[in-house]
Amino acid sequence: MESIIWLSGAWLVSRWRPRDDWAWAAATMLACVAGTTLPDLDFTMMLAHRSALTHSVLPVLLLAARRGGRAIAPGLAIGLGVHLAADCFPNAMRGYAMVKLPLAGSIGRDASYLWLTVNAFAAMAIGIFWQPRPVTVSWRFAALIGCAGIGAAYLFVTDGGWPALSLFGLAGWLAVRRRRAARTA
Repeated sequence: MESIIWLSGAWLVSRWRPRDDWAWAAATMLACVAGTTLPDLDFTMMLAHRSALTHSVLPVLLLAARRGGRAIAPGLAIGLGVHLAADCFPNAMRGYAMVKLPLAGSIGRDASYLWLTVNAFAAMAIGIFWQPRPVTVSWRFAALIGCAGIGAAYLFVTDGGWPALSLFGLAGWLAVRRRRAARTA
C-alpha cells in the first residue's frame, strides 16, 4: 500500500511544477520508490502472489495511458524493473516464487524466469529511454543517478537482491569500459 502513497506523491509533485525539470526529477525518483514495492500489491488486491498483472510492465503502461501519468511512468518503470530483477533470484522457483496468470494459475518454473527477465528488461528500457517531455541532460542524469541509488538500496536489503545488484554493477562497469574503449579508438 505504501507504493500508492509514493506514487501519489510523485503525481502531486509532477502536477505542482509540470514545467520544471527539478520537479520532474523529484517525481521520477518518488515514482521509482513506488515501483520497488508496487508488484507486491497483488497481496492487497486478492491476487495470487507474483501475479502476472502486477509483475509485468502492465502497471507502467496503464499509468502512461493516463494524461497525468506520463511524467512519472519512467520512474515507476525503473523501480518495477529493479523489483522484477530481484524476483529473478528466489531461493527456489516453486510455489509463491512462480508467476501466476489470473484464473489460470502458475505458468511454471522456466516460463516464470523468462517472464520476470523479459519484463525487468522492458521496464528498465522504458524507464531509461522513454522521456515524456524534453528534460535537460543534467536533470535527466540526476534523476537516473537518484533512481540507481534507490534501486541499489532496495536490492541491498531484499531477498534476491545481491545477485541482481551484482549483475547491474557488472553491466554498468562493462558499459563504462566499452565507452572508454570507444573514445580511445
